[in-house]
Amino acid sequence: MTDAVMTAPPGDPSYIKDKERYFMAIAQVVAKASTHPLAPGGCVLVRDRELIGNGRSLLADCKTEVDCISYAIATTCKRGAPAVGAVIYSTRYPFPHAVFQAHLMGIKRFVILAHEWEPFYRDDFRRAARLARELSVSIEPFYETEDPRLAGANPHAVDAYDPEGGIEERA
Repeated sequence: MTDAVMTAPPGDPSYIKDKERYFMAIAQVVAKASTHPLAPGGCVLVRDRELIGNGRSLLADCKTEVDCISYAIATTCKRGAPAVGAVIYSTRYPFPHAVFQAHLMGIKRFVILAHEWEPFYRDDFRRAARLARELSVSIEPFYETEDPRLAGANPHAVDAYDPEGGIEERA
């Protein structure tokens, strides 16, 4: 998330200032179309600031679950869009099979909306995290709100307790 918030380059009207927040908001809108009653999820695949696929969690009448990330990868393949170097933005944590699918497609980064794990899937999510480490796939949390303790604070600012500050600054 080092390049998440930057100033727009001169002359580029398509630049997205806070792309992490922008694409996660789209994933949250996609999640509203989910048919999974317990764990609705939405996902978008993004390459070069463009959406190349999207997916939502589904629960079929036969009680078969379709993961939003697998769905998004499938729609990307269906459209014939190359996914190498893409980023996955998802409202749900990935399952191991989705991590492996992403690895095969050349996707090395997930941005996941930070929230409590669903207890039923906890072991699957742990296996997915181990597999991601093994395959060098990054799974990064996205926090909707900033930590109020850090908002507006500059940790590098000189303050009254800085050893380089003079005695008169400390008084």
